[in-house]
Amino acid sequence: MKENNKILQLIYVAWRERWTDSQWGINIKKARHRNRTITEINIFVLPRGVSGDVYNLADCLMQQALIGSTANPLVLNYLKHSLCAHLVSHSAVLRCIAKYDKLERVYCITSLLEFLSGIINGVTCRIKSEEALLPSAITQLVYWLLQIFARTVQHYELYGEISSEQSYMLDQTCLVIDRLSQQQFLLSMLYVGCHEELEICGRIRDKYATIKGSLTNSNFTLSSPNVEQQLQQMAYIEAKHLDIQQLNPSPKLEKISCCVQPLLAVEVLLNPCKDTSYYVAELQMVQRLKGYSNTKLFYEIIRAGFLTLSNVADTSPDTMWGAFMFFKMPHIIKQLHALQRVPGEQPPPTDYIPELVEALELLIEDNLLLDFMDTKCSCNMIEFLLNDWTKQQLVSDVHVKKFASQREAASQLLKKCDNGQQTPSNINFIKRAEVPLSGVLKTLCTNKVQDMVNVLCQVPVGNSFELILSVATVEGRLKTFVSRLIQCNENSKPVPGELGKLCVIRSTLFDVSFLMLTSIVQTYGSDVVLSERGDSFFEKWVRECMVERNKLKNPRQILALCDDSIVDELLLSLSKPEAAQLKPSNLSWQETCLNLPGVLHHVLIAWEQETLSSADVKSILDNIKRRLFSFSVCATSFLCAYMYSVRETELLKPLNMIQQFLAPLTSEELSSQENAKERLALSYQIIRKMQHDVHPAPSTKSRLISHSPLVEQFREVWRTVVEAGHLPVRAAQTLESLLLAGGAAWLATQLVEQLLACKYTRDMSHTMDVVFAVLHLDIEKTTEALLQFVVAPMMLRRQGEDINEPQSLVLARLCVYCLISCLETRSASAASALAGMKKRSRSHDEEELAANVAKVRKVIGEGSENSSDFTEAAGAGAGLGGAALLGTTSTGELRATPVSLKESLQASVQHIFAVFVQFVSGDELSPKTVFVYQFISLLVECGGDRVAPVLRLLPPNLVQQLLKVLVTDDIRVGLISRLYDLRVASGRQSAVADLCLWRNMQMARHSIHL
Repeated sequence: MKENNKILQLIYVAWRERWTDSQWGINIKKARHRNRTITEINIFVLPRGVSGDVYNLADCLMQQALIGSTANPLVLNYLKHSLCAHLVSHSAVLRCIAKYDKLERVYCITSLLEFLSGIINGVTCRIKSEEALLPSAITQLVYWLLQIFARTVQHYELYGEISSEQSYMLDQTCLVIDRLSQQQFLLSMLYVGCHEELEICGRIRDKYATIKGSLTNSNFTLSSPNVEQQLQQMAYIEAKHLDIQQLNPSPKLEKISCCVQPLLAVEVLLNPCKDTSYYVAELQMVQRLKGYSNTKLFYEIIRAGFLTLSNVADTSPDTMWGAFMFFKMPHIIKQLHALQRVPGEQPPPTDYIPELVEALELLIEDNLLLDFMDTKCSCNMIEFLLNDWTKQQLVSDVHVKKFASQREAASQLLKKCDNGQQTPSNINFIKRAEVPLSGVLKTLCTNKVQDMVNVLCQVPVGNSFELILSVATVEGRLKTFVSRLIQCNENSKPVPGELGKLCVIRSTLFDVSFLMLTSIVQTYGSDVVLSERGDSFFEKWVRECMVERNKLKNPRQILALCDDSIVDELLLSLSKPEAAQLKPSNLSWQETCLNLPGVLHHVLIAWEQETLSSADVKSILDNIKRRLFSFSVCATSFLCAYMYSVRETELLKPLNMIQQFLAPLTSEELSSQENAKERLALSYQIIRKMQHDVHPAPSTKSRLISHSPLVEQFREVWRTVVEAGHLPVRAAQTLESLLLAGGAAWLATQLVEQLLACKYTRDMSHTMDVVFAVLHLDIEKTTEALLQFVVAPMMLRRQGEDINEPQSLVLARLCVYCLISCLETRSASAASALAGMKKRSRSHDEEELAANVAKVRKVIGEGSENSSDFTEAAGAGAGLGGAALLGTTSTGELRATPVSLKESLQASVQHIFAVFVQFVSGDELSPKTVFVYQFISLLVECGGDRVAPVLRLLPPNLVQQLLKVLVTDDIRVGLISRLYDLRVASGRQSAVADLCLWRNMQMARHSIHL
């Protein structure tokens, strides 16, 4: 208080002697530097190096300026000069103004508003101590301005008029509000302040509501037409109100996307069993990254399906993609539409989706693609597709007729040109496979053994099995199919004392169910179709004895399961030439399967020691195969495990034994068993696949086996991708094999090399989309490799060559897209059984999400036989309800941001950020520095709140150093404000420090005068 009194006395002297503002500045500085200058009272009023804020200089001047009914302009000039001379801070002055509560003094308020309009454009911070006070001061000032505004309009509402003085005061208030809203720095400070002063922020919104009500009730016309919008912006300030340099390309510039088709090609290859919500979440991510409308997204989804179907030739991918398009795709579109609805808006038509109709209008213009599909499928593909979609209320009958008529002339012409020579595609039979699947599942629920045998033995005929599996997979009924096959296999156990035809039927049922289950496990993997702790015989056999791709078994552990007495009995029985089949009273089929490895091990040892001749071995193997074809599969599995454990010189005998299982049977042998031909063909297919995974024939042309270097194989497959303009299924399979062979870092390097080799921006953008999709073969490992082993070495090694604009921007966008894709985990996973639902081994960690199963079922339904992932939650309304339960945004996101990163991904992010610190440590602007800015800016622009776990890892001084090196105007307040978590004090402190540095550099650069 003593220092305050000295300041007040100095102000009295200045006012009494009518000092000019220049004299005030000179004399107060003299008072700071000399012991005796003006009078005895001002000695050491402001010691050297101490701000006037310490002694409330601004508060003292403000009190003296506002003593009377009108403001003292001379003292206000002293305050303005002190502000320009840095004797007081802007935050202190603004806080003093906001504390003035005598709002009835119109002339004082008007003078303060005029004072504000003169200084508002130069508000900044000079020292660290001021930074913490400015956001709060700006927030209080905005509340003060709204109080003045509200008081004036309420007066007009009550009395129907305002005085000229009040009108002028209101105009000045509008002027200050306008200037404040034009200053991005001040808006950013208000944004930070609203996170700090939550109570004042609430008052601001209440006051804005009062103003809005008064304006509505009184029909008051404001002189400034934009002021109401500006008031709303300040009352509900958000990050979107702050400028940010847009680096992600606009979707309007991208007429055709190259992202959706490759991504779906990879996901259907890897995750055919995933439920609808998985694909919906993946496509929502693409929609956010690319900024697609629903119409654009639906168009790309349908076009992706047609593009992929146009080049699949093999039976399995043909049926899988056909089933995906006809069974899964409509539910994906329907769920996307339901989740995108905004609550409160006018409900859409119930019999069709408007955005889908618009998407089909875009698709109908692609004549070349539709002509090719019509030719391949020998039908009007649009009509064939939409006829089914009408039942699901995606399109109406009117739309079907409209689009079918547009394609009718072209389809008829194509049929005439074809002359019936075109072989019908499997697509034509896919829809028919749904009925047999339902029939099979229904039959397997019964206890009629003969009926089950009759039905199951017809399934492997032709390609019916593949068709049924494809439909079951995309409909989410594969698990149901497998569980009922397992139950059927369990129920086929021989009954003691049972002989004759009934025993033969049971053995056939065991055989066909075992073979079908083994084929399914080979196709999808045991982690997909079987439960981890299943206690059935087949599940135990798969866990302990079956050789799978990338899942080796120890032959010694398999042999440890054998019973010596049963092995001896089997050896004795099989070595008899006249033995036709095992005695059911002695051994069950399950015991035979488990003990055959012991038999084969003894045979191998005896053959190597020449105790048994080749003819004896052949006789034993033939006897095994004649009994049940599943026995030869069990024997082959052990032999394949055995081949993994021996030297190359010892492979010949087990290989010959496997070949003997593949030897054809005579017509008499086939006729001796019912339905033997179909079961034998299925067993051959299983045995060949097992043998190929362990020891493929040198002459076999396979995507897994090649004598050429990996780089040449990659270039060859990439050439096919470039020529096709999209990612064919076969190319996706080859790239997956190259990933397994070369590793994530090698594949990421090759893909980035192809990206940087592009010369034109459009080609570069299209290539980046394909590369982004291919990296989803294992998105986590490839992203970690990209950040840790690819980007930094390339930036250091090739700077100035081809990593400049626009290559650096595209590379930064690729890194950010991959990082965001890694961050987005499923907030709704279908329990732990579905956590492993992948055709290949992937690094997704979904165990933590199993607790949200109940929530996701609100959107996607239960996973039962009839509903599966297709059960729509009572239409669009249920979809929205489910989205609300997920705690997502109004657009119904199905993925949530993880609280923390996985350890390996976090290490990769920290590594790239450490490299960034080195990039910006110098004083010169280089492509490396620009890349750092592009990476951080795209991360914020594309990721939003979802990248918060990544932004928390930013090094403390990285942004400030980047601001100093990057002398352009690219970095804006919107970017800085989004980099930190403003809910915590440390985040607000870092944000304000960077914003003030940005402000001071801008003022210095553009010579802003205070």
